[in-house]
Amino acid sequence: MYEGAAEVYRALADPTRLRILALLRVREACVCELVARLPMSQPAVSQHLRRLRQAGFLVERRQKYWTYYAIRGDLPPLLAKIVADLPHDAADEAWLRDQAADLVCARVKVAAPGVSTGT
Repeated sequence: MYEGAAEVYRALADPTRLRILALLRVREACVCELVARLPMSQPAVSQHLRRLRQAGFLVERRQKYWTYYAIRGDLPPLLAKIVADLPHDAADEAWLRDQAADLVCARVKVAAPGVSTGT
C-alpha cells in the first residue's frame, strides 16, 4: 500500500539525485552531460537516473546512441513543488544552459573513439 510512496521518498533522500533533478529543471540531458558535471562515474550517474525514473520523476527519450532524461511534465502537484523548490545552483544551471545538447555526446564520442559514452 505504501511501497510507491516509500520509493519516491527513497529517491529524494540522496543529495546527488536532488542535484540531478535540479539540473534537469534547466532542460533534458543525456547521461554523458551529467557525468561531465557530476563528480562520479557513468555507471553511478546511470544508477541515480534509473532510481529517479523508477520513482516516477523522469522520462527518457532515445536518440541514436544516447538516452536523454527529462523531468516528467505530469508530476503530481506535491512532487512538482518539491522539484521546483530545490535550491538553485547558478553555476550548474549556467553550465547546462551553455551546452549544445546534441553536440556534447558527439564531442565525447569523437574525443574518445571506441569508448562507450555510457548510454
